[in-house]
Amino acid sequence: MSQNTKGKLSLVGLSLMIFTTVFGFGNIPVAFYQMGYGAIPWYIIGALLFFLPFAFMVTEMGSAFKDEKGGIYSWMSEAVNPTFAFIGTFMWYASYVIWMVSVANKILIPMVNLIFGNSTHTPSLL
Repeated sequence: MSQNTKGKLSLVGLSLMIFTTVFGFGNIPVAFYQMGYGAIPWYIIGALLFFLPFAFMVTEMGSAFKDEKGGIYSWMSEAVNPTFAFIGTFMWYASYVIWMVSVANKILIPMVNLIFGNSTHTPSLL
């Protein structure tokens, strides 16, 4: 790796970071389970209509406020005002509570079904 590219993020790396942050790889098996191969066009539409503009937005905000250290709060406080920046940041982080409940359902319910079984006809560990 040459000295001028050391420490720089590539376009592929940035794209994958944005994709996994916003979408998450845990949704891919769920979509294929529910829709089959019909999910593929929706992934393409989602990439074009959501992830691409989202990547441009994050890139623009990151380059415009490269000296700031506060992330979304710094972006919003400069763009709108500190009150809306606080509300937006609070809503952004409060949404993680809903996300954690969703992840708990995806992990705990299959684990309980594996251990105890969900009926008398399904295999279980006990």
